[in-house]
Amino acid sequence: MTTTSPRTRPSSSLRRARLLFLVVALAVPLVITTVAAIVLAGWLPAFPAEVATHWGLEGADGFGPASLYLWLLLGVGLGVPLLMDVTTLVAARGQWGGAARLMGALAAGMSVFAATTSLGSLWIQRDLAPGADIPGIGGVLGIALAGLLLVGALAWLVQPKYRAPDGEALTARRDLNVTANERVVWLASATMPRGVLIFLGLVLAGMVAPAAVMLSAGVAGGWIVAVVAVVVALALAATASYRVSVTPEGFTARSLLGRPRMRIPIDEVVSARAIDVSPFGEFGGWGWRISVDGRTGIVTRRGPAVEVSRRDRKPFLVTIDGAEDAAALLQTYVDRRSERPAPSAGEATS
Repeated sequence: MTTTSPRTRPSSSLRRARLLFLVVALAVPLVITTVAAIVLAGWLPAFPAEVATHWGLEGADGFGPASLYLWLLLGVGLGVPLLMDVTTLVAARGQWGGAARLMGALAAGMSVFAATTSLGSLWIQRDLAPGADIPGIGGVLGIALAGLLLVGALAWLVQPKYRAPDGEALTARRDLNVTANERVVWLASATMPRGVLIFLGLVLAGMVAPAAVMLSAGVAGGWIVAVVAVVVALALAATASYRVSVTPEGFTARSLLGRPRMRIPIDEVVSARAIDVSPFGEFGGWGWRISVDGRTGIVTRRGPAVEVSRRDRKPFLVTIDGAEDAAALLQTYVDRRSERPAPSAGEATS
């Protein structure tokens, strides 16, 4: 008789988690946005050619056609949740966890936020006399935010708590025979996939170009966009690639910029193993992450990872090619350390 791996046949609890995710993240936004769009479309003939579409600190400062709110509603209330749904389903794949549950809750809450802001922004402008002062938007935004939090919380509670099983342990691809006096060093780089780097690079370019134009034109607020672009560039450079090493002294992973950095001395290593990791299912994303079970790690891709168990601390891991050999070598050094004879009393006091 053959058995099917849990990774290939989802359990009933996983199927239920996915089903309820689709209910709160797809069905709820679809219903809310459809109802709000019907109401909004019925209001449109009652409004003038232009209405307030943007508010600043001193009141309404941007104007446009009332139909703009319909497109805003469809884009934010339905388009954004759909994008979140697709991203979650593709990224989670066979794994599921708190991140998917959170995305479902946010998708439901986002539809309420979009419906409230779109309808509320028009409602406060109904029956206004020409030239009359337009009320502030603060109350509408407060109600919209409260709705987002309330519906998001309900959507979170409706979905079951499901924790993805830990990744499968992997075996070394070759036997490592390291003698007592031999020093072997393992070096490799953990880098985000090329497609992700290209996408992030395009996003960064999309921020740098407007910042340069705004600064050169003397537009107020251009420096804010420039600062954000610099911060994003530094964050990308610091997290795009890490250098990982295993030596007799322990385990080290550091960014190409030097920071962030993680060094685990061999005396603090309890054991090492290679496991298969799902970034979204187990860690909720990519980068320097913390999982729901307390593990921390550098997660740049889906696949093999070196997991280092530490004394009095939660495990630390890095996804990297050749993780099986790296874990085997580090475990060899851990075993070598445990086999060293303890110093005698005379040696300890001399």
